[in-house]
Amino acid sequence: MEASMRWLVGWSSTAAGVAGIGSAGATGYDGETLHPVGSQLLWGDPDPLWAVGDWRPDEVRVIRADAENRIAVLGICGASDEELRRGLFTARGGALRHLTTWPGSYTAVVQVGRRITVCGDLAGARPVFHTPWAGGTAYATAALPLADLIEANLDFGHLAALLAAPDVPAALRDTTPYEGVRRVPPGHALVLRAGAREIAGYEPVASLAVAAPPADPDHAVDAVRDALVEAVRTRLSAPRHVPDLDPGPVPGMGPAERRARRGMPVPGIGADLSGGPASGTLA
Repeated sequence: MEASMRWLVGWSSTAAGVAGIGSAGATGYDGETLHPVGSQLLWGDPDPLWAVGDWRPDEVRVIRADAENRIAVLGICGASDEELRRGLFTARGGALRHLTTWPGSYTAVVQVGRRITVCGDLAGARPVFHTPWAGGTAYATAALPLADLIEANLDFGHLAALLAAPDVPAALRDTTPYEGVRRVPPGHALVLRAGAREIAGYEPVASLAVAAPPADPDHAVDAVRDALVEAVRTRLSAPRHVPDLDPGPVPGMGPAERRARRGMPVPGIGADLSGGPASGTLA
């Protein structure tokens, strides 16, 4: 089964080394360093990034060019480490679109100096949220931890729009059920520079005043099919993690023998069928 209660959490401060910043985040009232509960630190100050929840080792990859240039990819991504490294070098110049074209389902975060870029996908299946906090900007791949962080009230305007026009996503704009927590629109990226935030679109938009060049339908269909096949192939080749269930005592077998009998994870597809708001989907 795929885990649903896991997310990526980060924070971009306004400056490095200012008061209120600990070894990996802000400090609390008693001087303690604040960090998400159950988190794994991917990189530290001045713009720390954490993976929260039961991410598996094959789903968390961090590629570093040097101390100030690195990329984190969380999820199932078919790009090799060398492809991620090339993607990091290309992103240093401001290009973003290529970070979303690798097969799989993932969230990419790029750090180039004090510039942090968090890419959302075109469909909004892997959303990115952000909120002002501690003089900077906190971001996450789930809205609830940010709402808890700032102790947000419910956004009744968002809930009313959701009830009145459930089939019109544009009515919600970039709002969430929580006041002060915003969502990055599909096809856009959250760009943070020393805590200041910008929402940048990375998908080319054709002008309605100029006719687009004609496209070959057969070529377009072939491209979509190839992309889907490659994405499914990437997902199938990933390890399938099964619950570590012990069947109990077996005559003549000790715990080590029972673990060996169960074997290691094998390639396959899993899906979260709990139906929760963070559930994955399987098509």
